[in-house]
Amino acid sequence: MPYSAPYQQVRATTEIIAIADACLGGLRGRSALLIGPAEQRHPYSILLQQAGMKYIYQEDTPAHVSPILPHIQLLISIPSPDPMSVVPLLTAASIARGCIGRRTPLLIFDLAAVPTSSVEELAGLLPAVCLYTPADLRHILAKAGIE
Repeated sequence: MPYSAPYQQVRATTEIIAIADACLGGLRGRSALLIGPAEQRHPYSILLQQAGMKYIYQEDTPAHVSPILPHIQLLISIPSPDPMSVVPLLTAASIARGCIGRRTPLLIFDLAAVPTSSVEELAGLLPAVCLYTPADLRHILAKAGIE
């Protein structure tokens, strides 16, 4: 029996947070940045609070993220699923500016819908940056039985 779309979304959101928790060795006491419309950020914000995140920064667009990056370990880009909306790209250059002197890993999840992305893939080549692209996440979620 197929799952309903809202159930699938809840499972996907929970799975993304579980992956972040595993990659970072726990979320308690860490900080995150959520980028995207408030309605898209809300479920992630709730789960991150429940996981004991110290600070959860939130931005509608990636325009001002460079100054926040030194203070976070997790970045989740959650653009609007509306195919007619313009998704501003979080560039590798702006991530690099925010990561100057960084010694701890920065985990980035790009949750854009197909075929676009909201984070420039070159960002994944920066030292101390681990980028999960939309294709990576689709593959991981499909293996977990979440489509």
